[in-house]
Amino acid sequence: MDLREKQNLFQLLLESFRLVNRSMGAIVAYLFAAVLGGVLQIAFEWLGLPRFFISIFNGLYSLYLGVVLWRLLAAKAEKSGESISNSFSAAIFPSVYMLVFSIIAGVALAGLGIVAAFSRSLWVMGALAVIIFFFGIARLIFAPLAIAVREQGPVAAITYSWDLTGKNYPAVIGMLLISSLLPPLVMGGIGYALYVNIPLHFADSFNLAALTPPWYVLGALLGLFFIFLWFSMTAFIVLVFLNRDYGDNRDSFVPLPEARLANQPTQVFGADNNVLPANLGMPVRPEEVQGLSIVKASVKTSTDSDSVQEHLDQVYQQKKEDLIQYEEEDRMPTILFDDDMARQIEENRQMWTVKKKEEEKPDEDNDGQTIKMSK
Repeated sequence: MDLREKQNLFQLLLESFRLVNRSMGAIVAYLFAAVLGGVLQIAFEWLGLPRFFISIFNGLYSLYLGVVLWRLLAAKAEKSGESISNSFSAAIFPSVYMLVFSIIAGVALAGLGIVAAFSRSLWVMGALAVIIFFFGIARLIFAPLAIAVREQGPVAAITYSWDLTGKNYPAVIGMLLISSLLPPLVMGGIGYALYVNIPLHFADSFNLAALTPPWYVLGALLGLFFIFLWFSMTAFIVLVFLNRDYGDNRDSFVPLPEARLANQPTQVFGADNNVLPANLGMPVRPEEVQGLSIVKASVKTSTDSDSVQEHLDQVYQQKKEDLIQYEEEDRMPTILFDDDMARQIEENRQMWTVKKKEEEKPDEDNDGQTIKMSK
C-alpha cells in the first residue's frame, strides 16, 4: 500500500494486520525490551530501592517503550530503512518530550476531574466525558505520534495534532471507534463461541471442573491472539496518522489520473504572465504533475482576438522615453541595408576587382614588339 495515496479506514485496517505480520521481528525485540523492564523492576525491589524511584522508572520506561513501538511500526510502514537498533536509540530524546506532554495532559485531566468532583452531577460528568473524548482524545490523539515519528516538541505536537485532526475529524472519530470497540467485540465473540461449543462438542478434552492442560493451551492461544489484535490496533492508528499526514501536512497525495490537468489551460510562460493575455492559463501545482509522463502535447491559441491584440498593444507600445526627436539638427538621409543588399554589394565589388585585374594583365600572345602596318 502506498501511504502517499489517500486510503479509506477499511483499507488501512486491513493493512494494519499485514503491517504487524511484516514487523514481527521488531515486535519480538520490543517484547524483549518490555520483559527486560520487568526484570529490572524486580531487581530494584530486591535491592531495596525506594518505591518512589521504582515508580518513576516504570513511568519513564513505559513512555520510552511507547515511542519505540511507534517508531518501529512507522519505519516498517514508510519503508524508511530505519533499523531496529536505530529505532531504540532514536526514541530516547523524544521520550523526554513525551514526559512533558504527559504532564500537560495530566494537569488538564486533573482540572476536569476536580470540576466533576465538586459538581456531583451526572449531567456535568457526562458533559465532561463528551468533552474529553471529542475535544481531548480525538483532537490530541496524534500528538504522541508527532513527537515519536515527526520529532516535534510538546507544544508543536499539540498544534500539529489539533490541525491534522481538525482536517480529518470524521476519519479520526471512526478510527477511535474501530480501535476501541473491535478488540472487545472480537474477543467477546470468540469467548461466547467457546462457552457454547466446548461443553457440547469438546467436553471429553476439556475438564469443566479443573484446569487441565488443554485449558492452558487454549488460554495461551487466546492471549497470543489478543496481543496480535492489540498490536494491529496500534498499527492502525499509526497508518491513519501517516496517511493523513502525507496528504495534509506534506501535500503529497498523488492526484487521481482523471484529475491531472483535466480541462485546464496551463500557464507555461511564467508567473508574470508576460506572454499570455491576462486571465488566461492557470499555474500548475507540483502535486498535479507527480509521476506524470507527457506522451502528447499541443498548443492552442486563444480565440479571443480582441484580447490578444489588446495584450500585444500593451506589450509592444512605444514609450516616449524611447523616442529621440531631432528637430533642429540637419541630418543626411540614412540608407538602411539588409543582409541581402550587403551581400550583393560585396559580390559586385569582387566582380569589378577581378575584371580590373584582367584588364591590367598583359596579353601572353604579344611578344612586346609593336608591328606597324603601312598601306
